[in-house]
Amino acid sequence: MMSKLLIRKYKKWVTPLVLVPMVALTACSGDDGSNGEDGEPGDINIAISSATSLKAEIEKVTIDESLNVSFEFYLSNVNGVAVSGLVDLESIPTLGAGIAKLGEQQRRVRPLNEADSASVQSTAETDLSPQWTSYINNIVEPGDVVDNDLEEGWDKNKGTQWQASIESSCKEGCIEAIGNGLYRYTFSQTLDSYSNIDGINTDFTAENIHRVYLELLPYSDAEINTMLVNTTFDFDPQTGIAAAAEDTRILLAAEQSCYRCHTDDLSADNSLLMHGSKRFDYEGCVMCHTSYSGDPETGVSIGMASLVHKIHKSDYLVIGYKGSVHDYSDLSYPGDMHQCQQCHIEDGAPQADFYQYPGQETCLSCHEKYAPDTWNGTAVGLFHDRDAFPDAWAMSCSGCHPDSNNPLGSAIFHNASVSMTDTLMQQYQFALTDSVVDEAQDTLTASLTFNQLSTNPDADPAIDNLWIVASGNNQQDVMPTDNGQRKVWDIVTGSDDITLTRDSSVVTVTITNAGVADFGLEDKGTLFAKVMACGDKSTGLAASCDALDSDTNIVTAEVPADSAIALTANVDVYAELVNNQKCVACHDEQFQQRVNDAHSKISTPGNGATCGACHSPQVATTLTDGSCQSCHTNDMVKYMNATRKHTPGDASIKAFRTINNSLSYRELVHSLHANTRTTVGYQGNEREDMTYPAAANDCRACHDEGQLDMETLSAQDSVVVATPDATMTGEVAEYSPTVATCSACHNNVESWAAHAASYGGVFQQDASSGAIYQPGDESCQTCHGEGKGFGIDVMHSFN
Repeated sequence: MMSKLLIRKYKKWVTPLVLVPMVALTACSGDDGSNGEDGEPGDINIAISSATSLKAEIEKVTIDESLNVSFEFYLSNVNGVAVSGLVDLESIPTLGAGIAKLGEQQRRVRPLNEADSASVQSTAETDLSPQWTSYINNIVEPGDVVDNDLEEGWDKNKGTQWQASIESSCKEGCIEAIGNGLYRYTFSQTLDSYSNIDGINTDFTAENIHRVYLELLPYSDAEINTMLVNTTFDFDPQTGIAAAAEDTRILLAAEQSCYRCHTDDLSADNSLLMHGSKRFDYEGCVMCHTSYSGDPETGVSIGMASLVHKIHKSDYLVIGYKGSVHDYSDLSYPGDMHQCQQCHIEDGAPQADFYQYPGQETCLSCHEKYAPDTWNGTAVGLFHDRDAFPDAWAMSCSGCHPDSNNPLGSAIFHNASVSMTDTLMQQYQFALTDSVVDEAQDTLTASLTFNQLSTNPDADPAIDNLWIVASGNNQQDVMPTDNGQRKVWDIVTGSDDITLTRDSSVVTVTITNAGVADFGLEDKGTLFAKVMACGDKSTGLAASCDALDSDTNIVTAEVPADSAIALTANVDVYAELVNNQKCVACHDEQFQQRVNDAHSKISTPGNGATCGACHSPQVATTLTDGSCQSCHTNDMVKYMNATRKHTPGDASIKAFRTINNSLSYRELVHSLHANTRTTVGYQGNEREDMTYPAAANDCRACHDEGQLDMETLSAQDSVVVATPDATMTGEVAEYSPTVATCSACHNNVESWAAHAASYGGVFQQDASSGAIYQPGDESCQTCHGEGKGFGIDVMHSFN
C-alpha cells in the first residue's frame, strides 16, 4: 500500500532542458557554486473538472468492531494520473456503493407468496456453490404498471418480494480525500443496521469472502463511455486486502462471454448499460441480482442466472422502475440454449465450471414452464418427481447435484448433444488437400485427408453423408441450365459416376460425367466438402445413423472441411471477407440448425446438377467460405420465380423482393443484422423481426482488419430487384454493387444517391430494358475503402 502511494506522490513530469545565457548563471550562483537542497516533491494530478476519463481502483477495505465499513479507492484518468477534487464537487449525480458476503445459497420462499411454506426454503447440503448475499435488502410491494395491455395471467404470482440493493443517497457525504487521488468511502450505516429481514441471513461472518462495489459519474453530462465508473473488489474481511481468485465467485468474464455478441460501447442504444445509465459491470450486477431477489408485480426471479437464461429464451416479462414493462418475448437468440459453454467459457473465469451446480431459480427458469398441473410450486416438488426426470434419478442425487460420482451434475444432460458434436468434430475432422478438373475427360478428382479413418466412408455406419460441392463462377451473364455451375454429390450413397479409393486416412474421389463445361471456370471455382456423422449422446460414442432410438439419443454433427480450395490451379478460390469465428461466437457451432431454420424448403441433394444443387442448404459448409454466396448471388432473385429450368428473367421478380428484401448474401446479412429488412416472406409468410445485440455500424463485430478494402466490390455485377413502390411482378430497379451493399443499412438512399452516382454508382435505375451498370464503373473504394481518408472504418468510427 505504502509503495503504491509513494509512487503516486513523487511521480514528476520531465521538463525540457532550457538553455540560459552564462551571465545569468553566474549572477545567480551561490558563493561556492554548490547545489541547494532538494525541495519537497509536488503532487502530480489533474482536476476532476478537467478530466476526460476516469477509472477507480479499490485497494483496501476496513471493517471495525462496530461493523462500520469503509474502503479506499484510487481515482485516476485512463493514463493513471491522479484525479483530484472529487470531494469539492457541490453534488455528484451518481455515487453509490454496495457490500455483499459470499456464502450459503439463500432462496426465495416457494411456493411463491405463501407465508406458511418457509420450510421448503432450507438449503440442501448438496448446494455446494456459494452465492452472494447483500447486506442491504428491501421488502418490496407490487406497484402500479404503466402498460397493462398484457396477456391474462401475467400477474398470477404477484406479491411481496425481497430485493437486494446498494446505497446511493449518501453520495458526497460519505467520501473524503485522504491523498493524491486517494479517497475513502464510508458506508452510511453499520452492517447490522441495514434492514434485518427474516429469511435472509445477513449476519457478519469474518471468515467469508466479501465484495464491495462502487459506481461513480461526477457530472450528469459527463461522457459515459470514458467517465462512468463501475468497479468491484473481493476481499478477506480479516485482512482487508484482495481475496485470492480461487476463493471468490466469478463464473464468467464479460469480455469473453457477453461482449462476444453484445457491444461494449456504453454510448450505443443497444448496450448493456442499465438502471438509468448507471450500471454495466457484470460482477456488480450479481450483488443485487441475487438468488433470493424477485419482482413483486410478476413474481419472476431477478436473480442473474434466471434473468439471463429467460431473456435469451425469449421468455421473460419483468416490471421495472415506475411500473415500466420489460417484455423480452420478441428477442431472438441465434444460438443453442443447451450449449452452456456459449457463455460459460472454460478457463474464462476462476469459477467458470460453477454453472454446473444447481440453483433453485436457475433450474426453474427453464423447467418451471413444463411443470404438471399438480405441481406444488416448489423446486423440491418438481425435481424430485422421478417420473418427470428419469435419467437424472437413474444417477441418484448426482443426476442434478455434482459429486465425486458425477462432477457435472445436471450439466451432463444439458451438454450431452454439444459434447457429442465436439467428439464427432474431432473424430471426423478432415481437409480438402487436392482437386483436379479434366475438361477433356469430364472428370473431377478430389483428395480428402482425414485426421483418422479406420474404414471407407461409405462403409462407416456413423457417416450419414459425405458431400462434395463444386461451384463455378457465380457471376455469369447467363446461368446454365439447372444452375450447372453448382453441383452436389454424396459420395457415400453410391453412384456409377463416383469412384472412391482409400489409402490410410486419404480418400480419393473421382467423379465422371461431372459436367465440367458448365462450371464456367473463367474467374472463380471453389470446392467444398462436408461430412454428416452420427453419435449417441447417451454413450458419447459414434453410432449408426439408422439407430432405432435416433429421435432421442442420436446426434447428427456437421464436419466441414478445414477450408474450401480452388477447383483448378488456373482460377481463384472465393476470398473470405468475414471471420467465421466471429459468426460462431453468436451463432454457436450448431451451424446446420441455424441454416435449416432460415430456409422454408429443403430439398434432398442429388448427385450432380439437380434441383438439390441449390435447394439444399444442408450442404453449406460455413457462413463465410462462399458456400452460401454460391447460391445467394447478386442476381439470385432472377431465378427464384422463373421456370423450372431457371431461365434468367427480370420479369419474374416478385414485387416484394425490393432492395431491403434482396437475396444477395451481402444485402441479406447486413439488412438482417441492422433490422432494416422487410418482414415480407415467400408466398406471403411474414418473417419475425430479428434483434441484434451489437451496434450495426461496428463492422469489426464480423470483419477482420483488411477485409473491407472494397477492392473487388465494384467489379461485380449490379443487383436487380423490385422497385421500392412495385405493385406487380416485373417492376424492377438496378443498384450497382457498392450502392446495394450500403443501402442494406443506409436505406435512406435518396439522401446519398446523387453522391454515389457522381462516382459511377447506379441507384434505383429503371431496369425494365436491362441493366446499364458495367462492372468496374464505381470508384467508391477510392475514398471509402478501409484505410482511406473517408474509409468505412473512419466513417463508422469502429477503429
